[in-house]
Amino acid sequence: MQTMKLTEQQSLRIAELPEDFRVIGLDDSTPFVRNPTGQILRIRRDGHLMAATIAAKRRIAGRRADESECLAGGVQATTPYTSLSG
Repeated sequence: MQTMKLTEQQSLRIAELPEDFRVIGLDDSTPFVRNPTGQILRIRRDGHLMAATIAAKRRIAGRRADESECLAGGVQATTPYTSLSG
């Protein structure tokens, strides 16, 4: 797993976010948060919040799916069960 370095402004913004905001992922060195209404926002290098692009939302969703798949031992929930008894 790669270590990401945030700017000081990004770190300060995360620390200042209300409790009902959730950090949901990183894309390159850009953190993404979900606000209470469900909107996904990115935290720019200067610390400002900006609406996430559709492409960024897809990358974040894809990475979260990959992470959950890895946590489950690499077995997808949609993998059909096959009996070994024949």
